[in-house]
Amino acid sequence: MGTLITSLGVRRQAATLSLDLYLIVTTAVLIGFGLIAIWSADGGGPLAGNLVVRQALYVLIGIPVVAAISSIDYRYLQSLAWLIYAGTLAMLTLVTLMGTSVAGGTRWIVLGPLTFQPSEIAKLGVIIALAAFIADRGEEMRRFVNFVLAGILVAVPMVLVERQPDLGTASVFAFIWLVMTLMSRARLRYLLGLLLCSPVVALVGWRFLLHDFQRERLLISYHPERDYLGAGYNIIQAQITIGSGGLLGHGLAGSSQSQLDLLRVRTTDFIFAHAMGMFGFIGAVALYLTYAILLWRALQVVGVARDNFGQLVAVGIAAMIFFQVFINTGMNMGIMPVTGIPLPFITFGGSSLWTLLAGIGLLQSIRIHHQRLGFQPE
Repeated sequence: MGTLITSLGVRRQAATLSLDLYLIVTTAVLIGFGLIAIWSADGGGPLAGNLVVRQALYVLIGIPVVAAISSIDYRYLQSLAWLIYAGTLAMLTLVTLMGTSVAGGTRWIVLGPLTFQPSEIAKLGVIIALAAFIADRGEEMRRFVNFVLAGILVAVPMVLVERQPDLGTASVFAFIWLVMTLMSRARLRYLLGLLLCSPVVALVGWRFLLHDFQRERLLISYHPERDYLGAGYNIIQAQITIGSGGLLGHGLAGSSQSQLDLLRVRTTDFIFAHAMGMFGFIGAVALYLTYAILLWRALQVVGVARDNFGQLVAVGIAAMIFFQVFINTGMNMGIMPVTGIPLPFITFGGSSLWTLLAGIGLLQSIRIHHQRLGFQPE
């Protein structure tokens, strides 16, 4: 009995040592930054009734999620991948049947006091399913049929999300597929062929798949002056907010655009602009550096994992975070289309935060359960 207890203690100590502190610290810093930005964007002042209280509650709910997923051997997920994928499709289908509509989009499911967005959770489900599919086939991914099947596997949930309509989240699925497929043994000529066909695909999508408001939003994203009092208004205000932040920003109150309520939806889509109004260019550099460290450690997990499934899951999570940071900050600056993609760990909302925290838990699980003999984590 004593030997068993000692053995369990040694395993627990080894797992603790295997945790990546960089991942923990950078995630905590980003969440803390987000709480400050949400508090300020929602008006600051007393916490009672402020959105930051709800976001803090989401964080408290997410912490046990990270701990639980970190402690579970992630390889079990490979055997459950198709069940997870079926659950992902079921959630997305349920949105079309009983989803709650907000601002023209049907993307949320309300269960009593809980409101969640299945498309956010679906990102992780797609990563797990695609990683299992590619890992199971191995060298067989060189066959064109498997390349197509991998595309269909992602295309099905992507189409369900696009019809909500949510073009931004659908594009996240597409980027995850691209990066994970590049990491597979698929022939490069398949991807090059798809790249050559992409102008035709884009033209067909523009003409037949996008809604009128989506086409207009994409056009206005690059020419906001076309409708400077309507759809282009907030893009212009975001650019002014970022520019007015200068080197050090205006402090916790934010820029005058935020204080006078000229910058709208600043707790979600345009929280980056508000934060840059608070902390300026130095704040932007610090924020990007924090994301860079997070992505570096996520990619380090690829070197730690000794199986394709673990490597692909880590790559998929890194791709998801990178793409969301790139698109969200880009749309705030006016160089990317406004698509409503959340800024990881910072934008207000529980579904996105829980999905990202679950992803961090998976990265930790890979590190814990796949340490090479004699290897000491950095």
